[in-house]
Amino acid sequence: MAFISSLGFFLITIGILVTVHELGHFLVAKKLNVKVLRFSIGFGKILKSFKYGETQYTLCVLPLGGFVKMLDENETLVEASEKHRAFNQQSVYKRIMIVAAGPIANFLLAVILYTVVFVIGVNGVKPIVGTLESPSIAQQSGIKIGDQLLSINGVLTPTISEFSINFIQSLDENHLYVDVISGASNLKKLEFNLSGDFLSNPEQGVDRYLGFKFAMPKLEAIIDQVVPNSPASIAGLQTNDKILSANHVYINSWYDFVNVIQNSSNKEINLQIKRNGNILNTILTPKIENGLAKAGVRVLVPTGYLNKWLVLVKKNTFDAFIAANEKVYQLTLLNLKMIKKMIMGDTSLNQISGPISIANYAGKSAQVGFTSFLSFLALISIGLGLLNLLPIPLLDGGHLFFYLIELIKGSAISQSFQQVLTKFGLFIVISLTVVALYNDLSRLL
Repeated sequence: MAFISSLGFFLITIGILVTVHELGHFLVAKKLNVKVLRFSIGFGKILKSFKYGETQYTLCVLPLGGFVKMLDENETLVEASEKHRAFNQQSVYKRIMIVAAGPIANFLLAVILYTVVFVIGVNGVKPIVGTLESPSIAQQSGIKIGDQLLSINGVLTPTISEFSINFIQSLDENHLYVDVISGASNLKKLEFNLSGDFLSNPEQGVDRYLGFKFAMPKLEAIIDQVVPNSPASIAGLQTNDKILSANHVYINSWYDFVNVIQNSSNKEINLQIKRNGNILNTILTPKIENGLAKAGVRVLVPTGYLNKWLVLVKKNTFDAFIAANEKVYQLTLLNLKMIKKMIMGDTSLNQISGPISIANYAGKSAQVGFTSFLSFLALISIGLGLLNLLPIPLLDGGHLFFYLIELIKGSAISQSFQQVLTKFGLFIVISLTVVALYNDLSRLL
């Protein structure tokens, strides 16, 4: 049943994203009076087809893409009366507009989706100080453990996410004032004297830069799931096992257990666990994956355990639209950084996900709720838009790269050279697809 659900939401996800992408190409081509012969969602055998005006609309059996076929002298004979409507006869600027319209449509879709999400409302965790470093920016400002961070320079920060976003947006201001309320209900206005450049290393997170960690409700160290063939599985850990101690040190929460794992990569950990009322001992040896020590277990999260910590944040339409644009911009930069790290070899290709993982995430996000699925859809739409803008022949970005060269040299690249580069682009796309599928299957197995 879960497989059918994931497959269904995967088809919905891909169907929406591909349709919007191709619709971008289609609408701009029509607006510029370029003749569109076929608008297709999917590839392969035609399931449904009809003609409206001069365009054939088709739905094909393989939903992993689509295309807009325009009149083009490089592909077919064109009558003299219609040459002015052929794609290849358009100015380079018009061709750029048509090709770029697909990825742009995906970014616009993401903005619309996030706007809807912010209008409906997003659950977030209240920004409460859990631990405090000394010395630190937060400690020097007068922040105390248990303080809730209410606003930055008068802008409300009801959730951790809102606090982080508003902090980054306030970096250019001369002063940064934070309203906080303590456990004793005392309202305070504190000034943060910032030191160092946060933007030089934004991956550290706002809380780490300021010198504290956000509080989270205590979660008992009880195992919910054990990943097959993981260190935890080899150690014999099972569902509902409670971790009592690690290396003879008492484990008070799941956070304590995670800290032990992260500080014990490739080192044996003597665990004492409680199973069905019995006390057992075992040895766990975490292994390194993508630079992090992992045991291969998931924590048991009781129903409603976050209720007292969550707050629903809603925005009016205008504020939601502004916040959506900022969200898309931030996620685009994050994706670009990840792509750069993969190209430079600073991060593993294991991060690449394929259709199986997307289907899995689509199903899980839909189970969480409507807004969660919309957020997932927006995230994938950003990824699709960015992927298509990469300067790889065969993708939209490859065509845009050709047109950029044409603008510089004053003439188009020869068809024979374009065909050679297109074959190279096909090799890259197939290679990435193989890697993505391999990663998907590895995660399943």
